[in-house]
Amino acid sequence: MEKKMTLWRVPVACLMAFLMVLGLAASPVFASAPAKEKVKYLGSGKVEVDFWNDAEYRNVKVTVKDTSGKKYKASIYDLDDDEIKFKIRKYKSGKTYKFTISGVRAEYTSKFGKVKGTVKIKKASKTKNISASKAKSIALNDAAKRYGVSKSQVYNLYAKKDRDDGVTVYEVEFRTRTHEYEYEISMSGRILKRDRDYDDDRYDRDYDDYYDYD
Repeated sequence: MEKKMTLWRVPVACLMAFLMVLGLAASPVFASAPAKEKVKYLGSGKVEVDFWNDAEYRNVKVTVKDTSGKKYKASIYDLDDDEIKFKIRKYKSGKTYKFTISGVRAEYTSKFGKVKGTVKIKKASKTKNISASKAKSIALNDAAKRYGVSKSQVYNLYAKKDRDDGVTVYEVEFRTRTHEYEYEISMSGRILKRDRDYDDDRYDRDYDDYYDYD
């Protein structure tokens, strides 16, 4: 009798464990803040925080302090599915800052929480500003490496200076037969933004070429 009871309890224990696993899997996820992938300093007080997964926002804001506890004004200027960009006001080079982003949660979770981190603002090095032709060259080289664009395919290439959040940058644009390319390049030669879209105008050109209206 004792052996039968022992053998009977084994499958029951397995069944209970299985039901517990199902219960845990079906229960809501309570994790809140998304995990940071990396923190990048972009220059001019700008900071980019990348997340491992997509995030959602509600009344999101950022607070910044230095290591002594002094507060600095900061504002978010760009929100994306997996990143936040904010700018620290009246910052000092060579200092480390602690930031707290509130009103953010990982996608598919139930609570909004906080993301904390640190960023060090390096002292600005004295570098010579690049020319417009150099900005064009940087953009074309990047397009060649990333998208296989050759210089012979490019037309309507131009570069102009613009201001982004009070910072002077080069805007470089050009086209190929199938795509439009836009780059934002810092005066030191660093690519800040890149965008590649299908050229919708090409369909109109192809249509006109196909039908001879004369």
